Amino acid sequence: MGKSLSGVAVMLALALACAAPTSPDPTPIATIVLDLQATFDAATITARTPAAEPSTRTGAHTPSLAGSVMAPNPTTPASDVAVAQLVIAPIPGGLPSYDRGDWKHWIDRDRDCQDTRAEVLIAGSAVAVGFRNGGQCTVDNGQWSAPYTGVTIGIARVLDVDHMVPLANAHRSGAWAWTDEERKNYANDLSFDGHLIVATASANRSKGARGPEEWKPPDSSYWCNYAVDWIAVKTNWNLTATAGEWTALEDMLETCSFEVVIGASAAPPIPETITHTASATPESPFGSRTGEPLRYDPKGPDRNCGDFGTWAEAQDFYEAAGGPETDRHRLDRGRNGIACESLPGAP
Repeated sequence: MGKSLSGVAVMLALALACAAPTSPDPTPIATIVLDLQATFDAATITARTPAAEPSTRTGAHTPSLAGSVMAPNPTTPASDVAVAQLVIAPIPGGLPSYDRGDWKHWIDRDRDCQDTRAEVLIAGSAVAVGFRNGGQCTVDNGQWSAPYTGVTIGIARVLDVDHMVPLANAHRSGAWAWTDEERKNYANDLSFDGHLIVATASANRSKGARGPEEWKPPDSSYWCNYAVDWIAVKTNWNLTATAGEWTALEDMLETCSFEVVIGASAAPPIPETITHTASATPESPFGSRTGEPLRYDPKGPDRNCGDFGTWAEAQDFYEAAGGPETDRHRLDRGRNGIACESLPGAP
């Protein structure tokens, strides 16, 4: 894998010659991202209509939208492919607790009765989709390639729409400081095709909130695309990466059939400790395994396994919520008293 910047100028010149950006924003294109979905016959990056105007407040994310840019055929690329160097930083201490309920999704931004999930399914289907109940709101069937596993699915209800960079990962990578509006925009971002991915439910549950240092798609032919898109999402939203995460991304980029050039990326310094106090209080129930207050109210909004970083945390929450007698959050798929068996530390 190439690490010099020698190919960046060539890549950008080629991209601009092939197709002029459709966005009115005169900002130079910072990142070229390949869409390697399903086959490697051709690659086109298509930016959808932005979900919201970028925030101008200090420290806010600034999504970068490149318009429609033609990329070289990845099987015989005419030049290198450029990705940004993510800011490498450890997860700061004292982070506010992650709460999935703070990330409002799915929303129907254009009020056409098709929410973000439906929009992704409609855009990603290889054939015209069918709808449920005779309306045009809930997608029922189509033809989707689930890239994590390389399978083709025709029934929408067995699919998840997954955030390439999970919400919990974004939280600990800088989004802890975002406003509720920014979190909503991230959770429903349709501006980049690699942000929301159609995935089988089992693959999505297996991935959970883990980064590439802990989980990689079972279909190794997708690793290159996965790493490129992961970096693009974090670049677009000014999110950091840990050292282990970046090493795993570099390893996945080594599987690309073309040269990858990593460019410089500037970002503000990352504090070692956050002065926010966690949302848990001394009165919160304590988990017998973690010895810490539960992150979520067991009687609160519905949770899934992706909300937890470890099995011990999920099991403590599961038992506090009533355990196998109720399993109100549906965390015990095996119905054996063990929650989220795909998480690290599970028996």
